Parts: sequence; C-alpha cells; structure tokens
Amino acid sequence: MSIITKKSLVAAGILTALIAGNVAMAADVPAGVQLASKQTLVRNSGAEPQSLDPNKIEGVPEANISRDLFEGLLNTSPKDGHPIPGVAESWENKDFKVWTFHLRKDAKWSNGEPVTAQDFVYSWQRLVDPKTASPYASYPQYGHIVNVDDIIDGKKAPSELGVKALDDHTLEVTLSEPVPYFYKLLVNQQCLRSTNRPLRSLAKNGLSQVTS
Repeated sequence: MSIITKKSLVAAGILTALIAGNVAMAADVPAGVQLASKQTLVRNSGAEPQSLDPNKIEGVPEANISRDLFEGLLNTSPKDGHPIPGVAESWENKDFKVWTFHLRKDAKWSNGEPVTAQDFVYSWQRLVDPKTASPYASYPQYGHIVNVDDIIDGKKAPSELGVKALDDHTLEVTLSEPVPYFYKLLVNQQCLRSTNRPLRSLAKNGLSQVTS
C-alpha cells in the first residue's frame, strides 16, 4: 500500500516547479532546409551571472548558462519536458531506493578527458559539503540520499553521502527511503557536474563554447 505524506506532497510540488523552470523548447527545422555547418546562438542572460560553478549557481542567468556548459545525468525533452538520457544512457532502480545509472562511454570534457561516474560523486559530495556554502545544498534532501541530512548539519563527512562509482561508467545512488520520482530530480541544474579541476580553467562537458 502506498502512503502519501505531507512531506511527499511538498516535495512533489517543489519538483514540479523546478522542472517547469528548466524546460526549453527547440524549433523544428522545416523539411528541405539545409542548416549551416556552424551554428551560433546568441543568448541574452538579462544580467551578469554571479557564478558559473554548478555547485554555487543560484539565479536564472547563471542557471541558463550552466546548462549550456554542463550536461547532467538526465536532460529535459524539448518536446514534452520529460526527463531523457543525458550523460546517463540508461538507469534502473531496486525498490526505488538503490538507483544505478550507466554513463555513456563517449561522454567527454571539452579537453578530451572522459566524463566518469567519479566526477558525479565528487560534484554531489561537494554540493552538500558545508564548506562549499552552496545556496542549494539542501536540494539532495528532496531525494533522501543516504546521510544527506547529517552531512549538511556537519555531523558526517561528505564522503559518507550515499553515492558511489561502481566503475568509471556506473554510478550508484542509495536513498534512505523509496523515492519513485528520484530520476526526475536529476534534470535540475543543482545535479549538473562540477569538476575537481581549478575553476579558472573550468572544463565543459556540454554542447556550447561561450564568449562574452
């Protein structure tokens, strides 16, 4: 029997709002139209971004740019807004508590280095680390990742977060309770990858090269 709690309803409402803010619709190319080999998109962010560090972005301007630069485990379909494969080409779960994501072997940073499961482990641990002071450190709490509450409260080390790399292309996330919608949370910019490279030479694994 499923039990819907007030906490679950609140989380679902927040999830709906966050995902709705991330939907971007793409135009369909008319039949017979040949596009130029080089495509340039000029984006007006509306304001100067405060940070391009995925673990520290807060406002819409930096969120939009960061999603151009970094690809998460899942993306948002331009047709209907539903989650679709990103760096993760497939995933499965056990009782909605243990989620396993299989990463594309061709996913690379802009410098040619492969994107690995350990990159996501580092990024998510850094997100909830109090030393990072991320404005959205609490976001993984909606997914009930194991030990997230104690890590945010400084009672446990970030390394104890319930996320681990089984190998270079397999990421396992363990939750403290069943969360059927967990995979939908991963389209949000807080779940994008950051890098352990110096941020001054921030590598990118998205589709865009940005100039200002």
